[in-house]
Amino acid sequence: MAGKISGSTDRRLKVLHLLESLPVGGAEDLVAAIVRGLDPARFAAGVACIGFPGPVGAELYAAGYPVSYLGLDLKRTSAWRLMADLRRLLQEHRPDILHTHLYHPNLYGRLAALGLGLPGVVAAVHNSYNRVKIHRRLWNYLLGWASDRVLVGSAQVLNDVRRYDGVPASRLLLMPYGIRLAELETGLSREEARQTLQVSGFVLGAVGRLEEQKGHTHLLEALAQVRRQIPAAILVLVGDGRRREALERQAQELGVVDGVRFLGTRRDLPLIYRALDLFVQPSLWEGLPLALLKAMGAGLPVLATRVSGVQEVISDGGNGRLVAPGDPEALALALVELYRQPETRARLGAAAHLTIRDNYSLEAMLTKLEQVYLDLWEKSRRG
Repeated sequence: MAGKISGSTDRRLKVLHLLESLPVGGAEDLVAAIVRGLDPARFAAGVACIGFPGPVGAELYAAGYPVSYLGLDLKRTSAWRLMADLRRLLQEHRPDILHTHLYHPNLYGRLAALGLGLPGVVAAVHNSYNRVKIHRRLWNYLLGWASDRVLVGSAQVLNDVRRYDGVPASRLLLMPYGIRLAELETGLSREEARQTLQVSGFVLGAVGRLEEQKGHTHLLEALAQVRRQIPAAILVLVGDGRRREALERQAQELGVVDGVRFLGTRRDLPLIYRALDLFVQPSLWEGLPLALLKAMGAGLPVLATRVSGVQEVISDGGNGRLVAPGDPEALALALVELYRQPETRARLGAAAHLTIRDNYSLEAMLTKLEQVYLDLWEKSRRG
């Protein structure tokens, strides 16, 4: 249950979320949920992009939220130009709270805010550290002291930020993500959802960007093993990314192309989830994946890899199954086992739903975040 928020202001606080862009993705959807969910009586929320808004930005703009963008390419624009343009944007908007997300917006946004006297600067780290780069550690360490709060979604990410970046514990805050269960509801039956997607048999699904991090290569290898025992197994891949062509070639080479559906980017996840027998999260590293929380909230049994925040949500055998990352054989073994145990799948799915209902509500997350914003505002006024 959400707690009460203390603190008051004589006007709505302007909150500006800064990202590189707003494609369909976990972090981007989370930001959109925050912008839409903040109490409109207390906060005026908007977003800004270093690049272009993308589809999630377009959705926010259509819903009436302020969306600004610089149209800059991170790879082709000098750091000085990035910071100068961002500084002008901040001077124009004068937000009370600047909330940056992911590495490059965290870097350039916090640098651009130096000396502007903004009441609050908040940075969000969404992923655990798979590859630790010295220059990033140095910048994160220096800017950690220039941030009022650094928010993380899981204990593993918090440990990484403390260990590698040396961010002061007093500025770090663990804030697990949340979702709205009501948004997962659909009026379609399981059969209707399957007819819409044109799938049948034992239907597996994975939702996420088609990038190395998400581990789809290992999932396709596992599928090839599974289909030797379960020819009716079908894999639905939702999302797009740089590895799509490589994954399509891999499916051809493995002889499973007829068992894989590349659906691309979709905004109808409730329909997707309704059609599945099992949700798979084969990531090699993660923060706290929003697609996983939504699948669990939809009551699906889940099979995931033992990485970062995933381990904090799933108890192996209790509300899901966990296997080692990068291990196709372990994935295949667990998939076949779960196929043969429909009662276990039903039990895990019910437990997963209760886990999300009781511990990962968007309302609870928003209450905590609003309190952070108000506390920073009060502190700046006293200062």
